[in-house]
Amino acid sequence: MLTLYGSSNSRAARALVALEELGLSYRHVPLNHRARPQDRITMDAINPNGHVPVLDDDGLIVWESMAINLYLADKVGGPLWPTRPAERAATYQWSFWAQTEIDRADWNRARRGGDEALIASDRRDLVKALGVLDRTLEGRTWLLGEAFTMADVNVATTLSQPNEDGLIGWQRLDPAADGLPALAAWLARCAARPSYLAVREMP
Repeated sequence: MLTLYGSSNSRAARALVALEELGLSYRHVPLNHRARPQDRITMDAINPNGHVPVLDDDGLIVWESMAINLYLADKVGGPLWPTRPAERAATYQWSFWAQTEIDRADWNRARRGGDEALIASDRRDLVKALGVLDRTLEGRTWLLGEAFTMADVNVATTLSQPNEDGLIGWQRLDPAADGLPALAAWLARCAARPSYLAVREMP
């Protein structure tokens, strides 16, 4: 039995979307250490970093949302996991890009302490990074081409969690208004998938 720890309003949403896309049977434990002190004890017991998400696959513990998703895709295979090494390389590339270019921007913003000049500079850097994604998506249905893959799951859930209605997650940046039309259309397609809609209703 697969068990996924973490609430849908955290980075656990990324793993929940992956589990839904893969059609796997799993148990969801929506830990919320801010609301329930006991959940902090559980988190610390299953992940030495004290963070969610955490996947328990019959005793195999995997933490870090990107690692969880890549593990699941590799284990299950199927349409989310490309068979060609070049396409798998692209999946790794875009997954790590989402961490270094997008999650890093969020981390920087959180440290700015209200410095508007630095926040504006970070926003310009974010739009520049997203321009790379927008140009890649021009003329494509999905990130790697015509097939929806784990690359789409990993990048889309970094940019917009399922409960945020298509706006770029923590920056609240609207790609359509920032001259990123291909990105905006792709993100809307991702947000309309049954997996996104299902996770949007989860605790």
